[in-house]
Amino acid sequence: MSSSPTRQERIHLDGRTLEGGGQLVRIALALSTITGRPITIDHIRGNRSGKKGLKASHLAAIKYLADVSGSAVSGAEVGSSSLTYQPPLDAETSVQQNQEINIHLPTAGSISLVFQALYPYLLHTASYLSDEEPQPVRVTITGGTNVSFSPSYDYISQVLVPNFARVGLPPLAVHLEKRGWATGPFSLGKVSFVVHPMGRNQESPYGFPRVDLDRYRRGKITQVDITVLAPDTLLGGSDHHDRKQGNSHASNDRYQHTTIRQLIEYETMRMLRTRLRKLHSSIVDDKDETVPINLRASERTHHRSHIYILIVAHTSNGFKLGRDALFGAHGEICQKQGGSRRGRPTDDRAMELIERCVDDFVDELYDPGRRSTSEGHRPCVDEYMRDQLVIFEALGKSTSKDEADVKEKEDEAYYSLHTQTARWVCEQMLGVEW
Repeated sequence: MSSSPTRQERIHLDGRTLEGGGQLVRIALALSTITGRPITIDHIRGNRSGKKGLKASHLAAIKYLADVSGSAVSGAEVGSSSLTYQPPLDAETSVQQNQEINIHLPTAGSISLVFQALYPYLLHTASYLSDEEPQPVRVTITGGTNVSFSPSYDYISQVLVPNFARVGLPPLAVHLEKRGWATGPFSLGKVSFVVHPMGRNQESPYGFPRVDLDRYRRGKITQVDITVLAPDTLLGGSDHHDRKQGNSHASNDRYQHTTIRQLIEYETMRMLRTRLRKLHSSIVDDKDETVPINLRASERTHHRSHIYILIVAHTSNGFKLGRDALFGAHGEICQKQGGSRRGRPTDDRAMELIERCVDDFVDELYDPGRRSTSEGHRPCVDEYMRDQLVIFEALGKSTSKDEADVKEKEDEAYYSLHTQTARWVCEQMLGVEW
């Protein structure tokens, strides 16, 4: 651990650094509120195409953290490219946390990304709420549960929550009250989180438990779960003739009375079975046996653009690896050939979504093209989970130098730009060394 910036020293962050998106803002806000170190962020989301600057989901997190900590803020408005955030000098002791928190987004912005900004502060302060036995904090957020480029409710409940527990963070419960989609008809969802207080680690400056991912190996795949959200609309439409002529991936008479949801269930299962049989022996738990594939959940949606697939692998070391696909997240053309209604994906589009999800999942398990020649090991969690753990690694680092007890570290060749960005922000804010 190198020397940390002094509390009074303002930290300036360039929002275009590395990934250059909203994650940089969320982590900086959380760390500023916990440590009391003022920040100025310029060029917010400067690497984003299209609209840059702050979004409504960022503002919701800023407003809550500022209110609860008594921080002064300027530049907190939608589209703002610069933000100044000034916590009080006694930020670590002036805790005003409530045990019931309600946050409402005006749009179907990502619930998970708002929670991502709040969670470290909630953990940090939960144990201060009472002189008696610390009680859990309930956070209810209204917004979007299935939103492009953000963790879905399903990913949070099936991957993020169990992985947090596996690395030693306190219990976190999540409950879906209503789904909210960013595509199709406007709808707001609602999710409740129950944050349990953490036992304070006296060896880390801010009381967080030690989270050292170098200690963990990924293990082999023991089971795979599939979650499907899709409408029960029958296949077909203006492209039905093309499918019967063999011009569609979904071409088969057995699909004549099949719904979109049934198609996704069947084809995802079929593709996974085929691909898993070909995986390297170092990945699959037992090459002589078929890895169990379960349909964990199948939920009917009520609009043809509301399609989501999640595939989760259980590992022999107790971790969960997830990859998902949401219709509309990659700019799919929501329009059939022949001038049909907008917002209605073709059956072929559903097949493309399945193929992309399965391909991404298998690449997460075994991608020879990304293997490096270093002696480091692949992270124990998936690419999208890895960056979620960086802030807790940094906050849980000990002030002593007894941490270097692991010879083999993670191979940084597997780090995404999000993970690299998260590490950079923590370096700037906390002065940590990795």
